[in-house]
Amino acid sequence: MVLRNSKSVIVALFALCLTVSNVSAERQWEVVRGGKWQAKFNDVFFLEESTQIGWIVGSKSMILHTADGGKSWERQPSMPFPASFDKIDLHKIRFISPTTGWACGDNGTVLKTTDGGKTWNKMNTDTFAVLGAITFVDENNGWAGGDGGFVTHTNNGGRTWSAQDTKTNNEIKGIDFKSPTVGWAVGGGGTVIHTADGGKTWKSQKSGVASTLDALFMLTDQIGWSSGGNGAMIHTTDGGKTWNSQESKVPNTNGMPEPIWGIHFTNETHGYGAAEFGVILQTVDGGETWTTRPLADRPVQKKLNAVHLVNVDEAWIVGDFSTILHTTDGGKNWEVVSSNSDLTRITFYENQGWAIGLAGAVLYSADSGQTWTEQISGNAFELFGVGFVSADQGYIVGSNATLIETETGGSTWHMVNDPRDEGHGTVERIVFDDPMTSWKSALGFYNLHFPSTTHGWGIGEMGKIAVTEDSGKTWYGQSTNNPQIDFNNLFGVHFVSNTTGWVVGAGGSVAKTIDGGKTWFAQYTGPEELRAVFSLDLNTAWIVGTDGAAYHTKDGGTSWGRQITPVQKTLNGVVFADANAGWAAGDGGTLLYTNDGGVTWLVQESPTSNDLSDITRSEDGSIWAVGKWGTILRY
Repeated sequence: MVLRNSKSVIVALFALCLTVSNVSAERQWEVVRGGKWQAKFNDVFFLEESTQIGWIVGSKSMILHTADGGKSWERQPSMPFPASFDKIDLHKIRFISPTTGWACGDNGTVLKTTDGGKTWNKMNTDTFAVLGAITFVDENNGWAGGDGGFVTHTNNGGRTWSAQDTKTNNEIKGIDFKSPTVGWAVGGGGTVIHTADGGKTWKSQKSGVASTLDALFMLTDQIGWSSGGNGAMIHTTDGGKTWNSQESKVPNTNGMPEPIWGIHFTNETHGYGAAEFGVILQTVDGGETWTTRPLADRPVQKKLNAVHLVNVDEAWIVGDFSTILHTTDGGKNWEVVSSNSDLTRITFYENQGWAIGLAGAVLYSADSGQTWTEQISGNAFELFGVGFVSADQGYIVGSNATLIETETGGSTWHMVNDPRDEGHGTVERIVFDDPMTSWKSALGFYNLHFPSTTHGWGIGEMGKIAVTEDSGKTWYGQSTNNPQIDFNNLFGVHFVSNTTGWVVGAGGSVAKTIDGGKTWFAQYTGPEELRAVFSLDLNTAWIVGTDGAAYHTKDGGTSWGRQITPVQKTLNGVVFADANAGWAAGDGGTLLYTNDGGVTWLVQESPTSNDLSDITRSEDGSIWAVGKWGTILRY
């Protein structure tokens, strides 16, 4: 024993402990991917005299401005709005010069700027109605419209407003004036109203449609178009004395014609419509014929809310999930300037990863999550579950009974189900042969799990359970035969083998099978809505849900013990590396960690406040979480 070296050994051990401590301390959550603009974009407007100066408005008081033709977009004002105003949705924006403009939105909001948007002042409109439409013809005369047929007028640039009698209770969605006296408004129930005296009197015009008219554009005081629900498109050439229906030929992605939310023309012939599910309509003959692209060729599959043509060749479209589209070649090609769907699930197979989300979003990583690129899902619905049985073959499930498949690692996806089937059981690969539950074949999926290369389970609305035992070639409906579970939405599914697994859902629903789903046994945890389940082996599993709920079993679910978490937020995902180390993710960017199997859960520092919807572990030991606005985190 050499005592003279003990001091150096102690120093070395102390240094090693410091190193280990530092390494542990250095591991933290980081943002791998996220959206710059986290808002729904509702309107876009460019000055007629300039292709360079434009604005976009949206949710969360979002105002964006470009002075270089869209090469860059900057948020206005440079200083944030007061906290009390920060959550207001802005619906429309109009400018009459590079300096003077107005925006309208919720709670009777009208904002005005006289310096190009550097500063905005809130006008007193004497109403709390949602204002979804606004127009100005000069610096003084303007109109805004909204809920309950409300229309209000200003003759002093917005300092004061006076309500007008429109003689309708239908919501006003679009309003357009061509002079201080002549104007139109459109809205719910096919409403079209017209005034020739600045709104002192409004008279109804016959639109010929019953659907809500969501958009209005008057090229002149004689020529105009309006569009709306069920693919409605109407056109006038006589100032609205007659409105004639045009055949928009919008697709029926979910069995109904897509609503057309926005419309704009640059002259009597060239115009665009912006519609649901990424549908872009185009006409070069004044609307006599409209053309659209097939789903797979759309630049995005998001809801598109507004369109503005700068000229025949150049146009801008904005929509949900921060979507900004731009064309400079007459619509032949569209640049996706910005777009970010909420992500719902993430999975890895070897070094490949897939993250899925709303509006048909599929992201792919070929390098263990270092970088992510978009894949074309050929689907516009909400995607909620993803699983792969090999590096090439995988499945995604979602709303409208969506079940899509790839055999090429996601480079191409195709539909297995038919969203128009409506539960009639005509899809040969999906069989719900129990007459009592066959209608569930038309319901949506909320999650998917493959415990092996052959077996997988999809679960969803109203207790829907579908199983495949042949790597996805065929899917069969299952039932727990428990009314308390069979009619509750199921959100979480996890199998530890081809025979043993759990499903969890609303109303504290928990069911377990040990024979591959032939029989299910109800188990009880608590009253919370249960969002996710993760099992390590036949006996050990965890469940998380609303109000910070976390449950644990060591006996296969015979008993579930409530674990104490330091949050009241909804927990949407849970994963464990072993019996001790586990993580949970939830709303508000919540990230929890345990190193004792959940006896104690600790809050980890989160780099986001966005809701997190899923958490998983890749083969290299990294922990991944995904959520709103395209957020991808790694630990």
